[in-house]
Amino acid sequence: MRGRAIGLGLLGLGAFLLAAALAVRLFLEPALVKLPLDQTAEPTAQGTGVDFFDLSTQRQLRGLEADVRQRVEGDAGSGAAGDDVAVWNFGSTVTSTDGVLLNAGTYRVCLDRRTAVAVDCTVDNVDYDDDVSVEGLTLTFPFGTEKKDYDVFNSTTRSAFPATYEGVEDIEGLEVYRFEMVVPETVIRSTDVPAALVGADGSGTVQADVVYSNERTIWVEPTSGVIVTSEESPNTVLRGPDGEAGPTILAGTFAADSDTIAAGVARAEDIRGQISMVTTVIPLVLVGLGLVLLLVGALLVRRARARDFLDESYDASAVREPQVQ
Repeated sequence: MRGRAIGLGLLGLGAFLLAAALAVRLFLEPALVKLPLDQTAEPTAQGTGVDFFDLSTQRQLRGLEADVRQRVEGDAGSGAAGDDVAVWNFGSTVTSTDGVLLNAGTYRVCLDRRTAVAVDCTVDNVDYDDDVSVEGLTLTFPFGTEKKDYDVFNSTTRSAFPATYEGVEDIEGLEVYRFEMVVPETVIRSTDVPAALVGADGSGTVQADVVYSNERTIWVEPTSGVIVTSEESPNTVLRGPDGEAGPTILAGTFAADSDTIAAGVARAEDIRGQISMVTTVIPLVLVGLGLVLLLVGALLVRRARARDFLDESYDASAVREPQVQ
């Protein structure tokens, strides 16, 4: 009797653990595997072969080196932030090694906490211009990044462009996906400049276009969607009314430094481990324990039934009608 009770208890507990494993996948995973509201990161990069036009001296500088400082900070207190949406701020400065500010920019984006795609909201902006809508992916890729193309936002052009999947690579022992993104020549604004600056006739000013292009490589850890590192080669030039090229406003190659790459690898491994714990390890442990308990419980119940059957058989054979001699 006691064995049967224990067996039935184990069967019930095993069934409960199997149901718990299913509940983890159906309910706990969506609740936990989301972009954080309070994200913080401070990646840095180095610029080499940097060309810069010094407006103050009207001189074209070439071959500079530069430091890039970036900061990502989540605004958990924003009214737009919540269970489904995260609000992240991004800022970047490019400074030559002799302390000259070459470029600066910022944007604020609302992210779907599960897909990482920018969503419409009232607080997003680019360089504090809230008439601009941020689109596509920005500061991270989605959980479970696939081997396909994604639209990625470029804050300079204020538009999204395809980042094409190019293959699997290894960074410090971590498997990552490599994406290539090309921003074609795009007029980002027009401005009045001295005619001579863009090869135009006359001594007055003419209207010139500021033309931007870029090639960017992005390395993404697929499970976490973390951008481990990236490298890009922006090129911003002045172009005169006759299409003649003028000075290079800013160009160069910018790549993350070793500390930023190591930090990106560590962050990706940490998040990947947390996701694996929720999506794989805990459900598998629960399923494994549940199956073991079901098996043991079934054996105990079966053994108890067999014992009861034997006891009943013994009692029946012990009570027989007396025989007449």
